[in-house]
Amino acid sequence: MTVCAVVVTYNRRDLLVRCIEALRAQADELVVVDNASTDGTAEALAERGVRTLRLDENAGSTGGFAAGVRVALETGADWLWLMDDDAEPEPGCLERLLAAEGDAAALAPAVVRADGELDLGHRGHLRGRARALPLEAYVAGEAPEIGYFTWVGVLLQASAVRAAGLPKAEMFIWADDYEYSLRIHEQGPIRLVPEARVLHHDVGQAHTSRRSRFWNRITAWNYGPAPLEAFWRNLCGVRNYVWIKKRYEGQGAIAAWGTIAQFALKSLLYDDRPLQRLPWIVRYGRAGRRGDFRNVRPADWAALARGGGVLRAGLRPRRSEASRDR
Repeated sequence: MTVCAVVVTYNRRDLLVRCIEALRAQADELVVVDNASTDGTAEALAERGVRTLRLDENAGSTGGFAAGVRVALETGADWLWLMDDDAEPEPGCLERLLAAEGDAAALAPAVVRADGELDLGHRGHLRGRARALPLEAYVAGEAPEIGYFTWVGVLLQASAVRAAGLPKAEMFIWADDYEYSLRIHEQGPIRLVPEARVLHHDVGQAHTSRRSRFWNRITAWNYGPAPLEAFWRNLCGVRNYVWIKKRYEGQGAIAAWGTIAQFALKSLLYDDRPLQRLPWIVRYGRAGRRGDFRNVRPADWAALARGGGVLRAGLRPRRSEASRDR
């Protein structure tokens, strides 16, 4: 069986180099999708002779994977190994995954943090909400079925990918992997392989504040605040999640407003300047109900947020290049 690895990257040159070196020691072929990086990533890939698909602008994780999967399918590989640029599969990871093939449409390694602890949120079930697989389910030699994966190291049967179609590029980022998990699951089981492990550096996801630490102690949650200049990611997540609930669970309008209210409550509890965010949460929640996947350009959002003018500027979402190409 042949395996083509697909990596999506944006401005993480040094981590990407670690990722591709680990993949070259295991996969038969490698395709890197460069989401218009500006940090020397293109030069680093050229120096190493890596097959690269460079996009004209950042198409997000899903736009990148849609483009990369399309190219990987053309190689005729039996399996596609997908991961972000901050993932680093341990030696022997692929061999252990393939040994557990069986009836699986997808195989997911255990995700490990830099401190060596399991990062449980990347594998689990979608039952009303995303529920992480508990620690006791990670038993070597067993391959429990799961309901969702993230993009961190999942191995997909090429035949299942062809039947399911490409990732939904216009979702851009966040909850997009949940949606693709649901489609892949229609083609066969998704199984966790605990003895296969991938290190996830998870860069840029550790923002915290005094208020978030307080509420996490009170609620026993594990949330973090989102800087306003990066809040466009959360908005994509709101829209995508609301759309998934309608598309796959048949969620009605009243229940959808309850889901949107949960996102609003989290912002009120955890984020700074939440009153600036609430109208945007409502706007993107309604977009999810309509299936409207227009996206704000991240650079435009960040520039306005830094100037304090996110609402005053009347910034309007636009349909992404990845969406228009489909």
